[in-house]
Amino acid sequence: MSDPRLRTLLVAILVAIPGLLWLGACEPDPDNGPSEEPEGVFFDEDLLFEGATDLATEELACVGESDRMLRGMVLAPDGRMALRSPTLLDRLMPTAHAAPLEGELPVAGVVVSLTTVDERGEPAGDPLVETETNAAGLWCVAMPDDVEFGPATMLIARHGEHRLRRPVLHGDDLDIYSQPEALVRLLVEEGLLVTEIDVDSYLNLDVMAQTAVDLLRPQTPRPGAGLDSLLDRLQRAMSEDARLMAAIERLYSPTP
Repeated sequence: MSDPRLRTLLVAILVAIPGLLWLGACEPDPDNGPSEEPEGVFFDEDLLFEGATDLATEELACVGESDRMLRGMVLAPDGRMALRSPTLLDRLMPTAHAAPLEGELPVAGVVVSLTTVDERGEPAGDPLVETETNAAGLWCVAMPDDVEFGPATMLIARHGEHRLRRPVLHGDDLDIYSQPEALVRLLVEEGLLVTEIDVDSYLNLDVMAQTAVDLLRPQTPRPGAGLDSLLDRLQRAMSEDARLMAAIERLYSPTP
């Protein structure tokens, strides 16, 4: 489904209609006092349904000047656009190589930056281009012509103290969610220099990491636990996967 307007329209149908019904059915009980927000939440609850009714007519604008457009979605625990059916949405908006974990949901109002990074996956200088996710969690940026695909180029989604990183290894399948961030953390912890991993090797690691946490030992967000808890569990599950760790060992290069 390459047409972003059709993609946005489908998200609007899935989000806006049940959302209006949910809002009417979930009025807070004043006798019970204010509810507590889970610790480590990645989203701003005030943005929950902001602009949902406008998605059908809103065209997702790309920020930047280039013909190489990068598009995707930011998903995280407690995304709170939770009334969509993951199975149905996955059929409507398939990804080429991998998918977020069941329970990770679109997040609105998140800053998404395209940036170059150092050997530890940390930003090296100012962002190349920056935008913000719309009410459906979608974003689009133009990749400068002089920037190359590879682990040294990353997308970083930020909200408050939290962030999610994803290397730009190709122009497809660029949704940003927990598993790619957990893999970056694991590689850095194991002593690999992120910028020295070639694209094919990183893709191979990413596939094994995805399999480790979504097939062999399925991990899902725990209600109220937040993003940090999920990332810790994903990194631990990856570190206990013999295939992935053997592949990392083969790539290991000690720092001079």
